[in-house]
Amino acid sequence: MAVMTKRERVLRTMRFQETDRVPLYDLLRNDAVIEHYGGGRLTPDSAERLHGIAIGRTLDMARTTYAPQQPREVRWENGVVLRQERWTQWIVERPFHDMPSLVQWIKEEIKRTEAETFDQAYARDFHDNVRRWQANFAAGDPTGRDDPAVYVPISSVGFTRVYWIPGMELFSYLMYDYPDLLEEWFEARNQAELRRVAAIADPELMPIVMTYDDLAYTTNLLFAPAWLRGCFVPRLKRLVDAWHARDTTCIFHSDGRLWDILDDLVEAGIDGLHPLEVMAGMTVKEVRRRYPHLFLLGGIDVSQLLVNGTPEEVRATCHQTIADADGVGYFMGSTTELNNPVPLENAIAMFEAGWGVATGPG
Repeated sequence: MAVMTKRERVLRTMRFQETDRVPLYDLLRNDAVIEHYGGGRLTPDSAERLHGIAIGRTLDMARTTYAPQQPREVRWENGVVLRQERWTQWIVERPFHDMPSLVQWIKEEIKRTEAETFDQAYARDFHDNVRRWQANFAAGDPTGRDDPAVYVPISSVGFTRVYWIPGMELFSYLMYDYPDLLEEWFEARNQAELRRVAAIADPELMPIVMTYDDLAYTTNLLFAPAWLRGCFVPRLKRLVDAWHARDTTCIFHSDGRLWDILDDLVEAGIDGLHPLEVMAGMTVKEVRRRYPHLFLLGGIDVSQLLVNGTPEEVRATCHQTIADADGVGYFMGSTTELNNPVPLENAIAMFEAGWGVATGPG
């Protein structure tokens, strides 16, 4: 079979068609991997380009990307203060301290959210950012064809901020003492994202999107299934429908064990599922058995195998996982991200296992 472009490989995979090899999807959050494949040392000036080149040399598809961040604090307009370091961020200051002050803050936050607009200038800046990253991806194309990896934007249903900003303790009180206010806030966030979709959707530039909100941890859901079915799933469906109406295919991302809600997520219309955490029992083999129409992403364990295993063990697991996917409809990658604890040789082993395996039924 002739060597496909990355876009051809991605589109054929999500349609369960034969490809020249399994496509690779991941988040590169590993300095050694980026420097090895980017061909230089990471510095504040070189980080974005090296990161893009490394993605172009290794992956067929990449999620919303950013260069490693310099340590700093950022204050949002709503008073939340974040600490950013390298590949992560966390809240260091909240503009409330108890339920009465949180309730008042949420009422103001709903007004701010309802006033958010996404005009032509926003869409132009967003698309220009995508094209800038695609240019870096193309510069790293190992075939020399300037063939960029497919860029996947992310699109939250609107729930993560609703529990992340208050923190889980205050959120739990909010859920039980102020359910109507909680749902009003969630609805405002969901409506804002629908407005953003209307502004940025472009299936030629971005044929696939990652809808998301983390709903689970390793052994169970974070929230009651009945609450998710009543409040989360209808808004997920609304978001998926909005992207589908604009000819865009939808992955759903959540870490953790999703079995108790997965039927509902599928009924909401998702096309693919990520990241398939092995330690949560979400193996490629079992998800494919239960949901044969979903294309799958991830499945190579980053909590143990990629960090502590040998390159030989990584290769063997990759080959077996491709077989477990029946040879079609599978994007190989880690269970969420290739972070710094992963040894370079194990990342190389995973990439090389993917590059060397053709896919197709039988």
